[in-house]
Amino acid sequence: MLEFFIAALVVGIAPGPDNLFVLAQSAAHGARAGFCVILGLCTGIMVQTGLLVAGVSALVAASPTAFFVMQCFGAAYLLYLAYRSFQVRAGTVVASEASECHPERSHEVTESKDLGQGHPSARKLYLRGIIMNLSNPKVILFMLSFIPPAVRLDRPIHPSLQTAIFGAEFIVATMIVFGSVALLAGAVKKFLLNSPKANRNLNWFSGCVFVLLAVALFLV
Repeated sequence: MLEFFIAALVVGIAPGPDNLFVLAQSAAHGARAGFCVILGLCTGIMVQTGLLVAGVSALVAASPTAFFVMQCFGAAYLLYLAYRSFQVRAGTVVASEASECHPERSHEVTESKDLGQGHPSARKLYLRGIIMNLSNPKVILFMLSFIPPAVRLDRPIHPSLQTAIFGAEFIVATMIVFGSVALLAGAVKKFLLNSPKANRNLNWFSGCVFVLLAVALFLV
């Protein structure tokens, strides 16, 4: 099973929708935001593993209608996130970060959040990760092609338990790789904290990534 874990690390390093999503969120909102998204993505992987064991993933993958509906839902959600990113003003982003160092200015951040222009809460970021994972039909195809082939009937462990173990290994690999991405992007964000123009560009970068990911859902 060590071979599977190494393969999972390689898959995590390869550029894909999930790590680009973590990169965009961490660059726009900091490493902490990135880890909230990662926890959501890992929760999604847990659900996907359960669906795989139950045989639901195979049914969805075999239904063109269900697959298309998931594509549309996922693309709509990503475009919504892109719209939100494009709407963020650089000044409010800097104010949000500054409040961590200056609690007396927290009321300014609260006003920005009320306008939908501050940092999203940890709960929202966590839910973004879950929705990002579960609304991407390509994740279902990936899980079907990546985990079942690693299951061996000659092992003393039941195939369903093997699938669950591989899912857990994949989650650990995801945490390691995506966590590194979040820390790196968060460090860049922190370095550029006092540059309103840089913060604005990071949010535009995040929005563009969301648009590209939405389009990628319909590409083979």
